[in-house]
Amino acid sequence: MASPGGLDLVENPSSLITKRKIQEMVAQIDPSERLEPEVEDILLELADEFIESVTQFACRLATHRKSNTLEVKDVQLHLERNWNIRIPGFASEEIRSVRKSTVPNSHTQKIAAVNNAKASAAASQSTSSSK
Repeated sequence: MASPGGLDLVENPSSLITKRKIQEMVAQIDPSERLEPEVEDILLELADEFIESVTQFACRLATHRKSNTLEVKDVQLHLERNWNIRIPGFASEEIRSVRKSTVPNSHTQKIAAVNNAKASAAASQSTSSSK
C-alpha cells in the first residue's frame, strides 16, 4: 500500500521512509552498491529518530512562541542552528541576521600582525627599488 507521498507503508506502517527509498538513494550515489538488510534497518531507525527529534524540538519552539501551530520557521530554525541544514525555497534572513559570528581576539591580533608585516615589506621594497 502506497501513501499519497509515494511512501510504501507495507514494510513498517509507522516508518516515514522505506527500505526501497533507501535503496533508491544508494543507487543514485553508486548503482553498483548494495546494503545489507541490517544496515538498511539501522538507517531506517536513524531516519525515524531524526524526524521524530526534529519534530519534537520544532514543536517546543512553537510552544515557546506561544503558538499551537507548527510552522516551517520552527523546523527551519532547529535544522539550521543545530544541524546546519538549510531548507531550500524558504528564506531565512531573519534567522541568519540573529546569528553573529565571533572572531577571537587572538585571531584579530594575528591578522593585524600579518598585515603590518606585509605593509613593512612593501614599504621597504618600494624604498629599495626607488634607489
